[in-house]
Amino acid sequence: MKKIFLWLVIVIVSVFMFGKTELVFWHYWDGENGKKLEALVEKFNSDHPEIEVQPVFIPGSDLLIKIQTSILSGQTPDFAISDIIGVPLILDTGKVVDLMPFVEKDNYDLNDFYESTLVYGRLGESLYSIPVSSSNLGLFWNKNLFKEAGLDPETPPKTWEELIEFSEIIKEKTGKFGYELFLDGGEGTTWQWQIFLWQVGGEFLDPISNYRKSAFNSESGVKALQFWVDLTNEYKTSPIAPWGLFGRGEAAMVMDGSWMTQFFPMQVNFELGSAIFPYPEDGKPATNMGGEQIFIFEKNKAKVEASWEFIKWFTSTEIQIDWDKATGFIPVKKSVAESENYNAYIKNTNRLLLPFIEVQQYAHARPPIKEYSQVSDIVSSAIMSAIYKKSTPQEALDQAAKQVDLLLNKE
Repeated sequence: MKKIFLWLVIVIVSVFMFGKTELVFWHYWDGENGKKLEALVEKFNSDHPEIEVQPVFIPGSDLLIKIQTSILSGQTPDFAISDIIGVPLILDTGKVVDLMPFVEKDNYDLNDFYESTLVYGRLGESLYSIPVSSSNLGLFWNKNLFKEAGLDPETPPKTWEELIEFSEIIKEKTGKFGYELFLDGGEGTTWQWQIFLWQVGGEFLDPISNYRKSAFNSESGVKALQFWVDLTNEYKTSPIAPWGLFGRGEAAMVMDGSWMTQFFPMQVNFELGSAIFPYPEDGKPATNMGGEQIFIFEKNKAKVEASWEFIKWFTSTEIQIDWDKATGFIPVKKSVAESENYNAYIKNTNRLLLPFIEVQQYAHARPPIKEYSQVSDIVSSAIMSAIYKKSTPQEALDQAAKQVDLLLNKE
């Protein structure tokens, strides 16, 4: 009888073990974010004994290249994340699973997501990735310098006009710069400038052409770039200098990311404020969106379905509230942003993050095209050409538009 019982135990355990679907998940979240992910994966595995997710950390600088290499070799993970800018390159491989059949089967509510977060995964009627985290840009200001300049430290500028006014007062009264621009070139420069473009009603690339034609050399684009030229060359309240003046207390205001609500308080020796970034009196609020998307690689049916179970669980409102509270990411879902639980947490623990949550409804997505990085480099070079007075804003943007259109429409 004992032998029969032992045999039955072995059979049951074997069935359980062989019946478990094991999944490999590649990501680049490290530090506290990585620890939180590990804890959530452990919870998922505990709640779903038929599935075992193994998270594998890969440095952010290596993840996209490693994913592309794994696709070529046929050795992809079961599912992974990517920065939103890398998603179009990954989807272009044709090795990612269309999630719409799962969305429709499970009545998964896509309407709960901000539409700007979904554009990276959409191709026609298909959806290949789901947003799992987001970030955006806003204004930080040094309350100490505001006091020193005789300004109300609790009242940041709300318009471009006030940004100039406050900056001039600060420079006159304290000798410090009013506002720091990111003028190191590259995507950092383009990413910040796009907000000014959107605030005056401009477009970066033409959406009607499916983002295959430049649109930034419009009247709005010239207005946005002229404002940067004026800040640096006419008012001289924004220096042409390497990034980092705000953190050292040498500039009173800066545009930076929502993630800095975690880091600035530990890095600076002055009181901080945060707000939605100022926009023109005749303009509208805008911000630029960052973040990550999650997607599934083509595998056998069991692995694909198990991967979807994890994604569905990870993107649920309850888990996303937990994830955002722990990481400082901006909600990708309206139900999270409107949650009493989440808002109470933010107001009691990280009020600096509140403006970034409020402005997410005005977030724009950078064009979801595989050539985006090249386009960004062309535009940032044009911006710097105008800043250094090598060309007018119109000339710089027109020249950049010609280069971009050639890039996007070459055979």
